[in-house]
This record gives sequence, C-alpha cells and structure tokens, in this order.
Amino acid sequence: MKELEEAGAWIAGAEALLNRASDTDYTVAVAMCVHAIIRANDALTNRYLFRTSHRHEEAPELFLKLIEQGKIDRKYDAVRKEILIPAIRIKSLVDYRGAKITQPTAMTWLDNAKHFLHVAEDCLRK
Repeated sequence: MKELEEAGAWIAGAEALLNRASDTDYTVAVAMCVHAIIRANDALTNRYLFRTSHRHEEAPELFLKLIEQGKIDRKYDAVRKEILIPAIRIKSLVDYRGAKITQPTAMTWLDNAKHFLHVAEDCLRK
C-alpha cells in the first residue's frame, strides 16, 4: 500500500537524521515522524472510509470514525489520543515555526511513528 510505504520512508529518513544528529536535525526528524503518522493514518482511512483528511486536523476525527464504525478495534483509541492528536498539535510547530526539539523528544517521536505504523499495518491485515 502506497501510504504505508511512504510512512516507512519518512521513518527511515527520520532515523537517518537522528543517527547523525544536530539540533536542527531533531526538529526535522520530528516533522518527518509526524508526516509518517499522517500517511499511516491515510492508509487506514483510505482503505476503510474511502477518503483521507483534507486538513491534517481532520485525521484524528477520521481515526475515531474508524473505531466508531467498527472498522478497527476500540483498543486503538489510546493510540489516537496518545500519538495522533499530539502529532497534529506539534506539526505546525516543527514544520513552520522551527520549534527547538531535543534529542530525547525526537527519539520519542521516532518510537511513536514506528508504533503508529505498526498499528496501521496490523489493522490493515484484518
């Protein structure tokens, strides 16, 4: 699935940046992780709702629709609350405002992106 491949590429790029790491790279790596999360979410919503969000702010709403309609397990609501919603919140900070991100924060976002991708892959296998 194209969206999952793109999400994986965003994650690989973020991981490569973190391996050479400078302060600027941490911010860019988090932006890449956020894009990976959004693309993985697009894979789910495209498959089960036949649409993707037109604005990034819609992504958590569409994920919630997947749960409410029984397309994905209710247990994944925690992923929406703990990863997807915060990803949308931080997106403009790292994409446009150049927020100062630390190495531990960047590593957390890399873990979040990997986890969200794993969840999306798991949901799509069913």
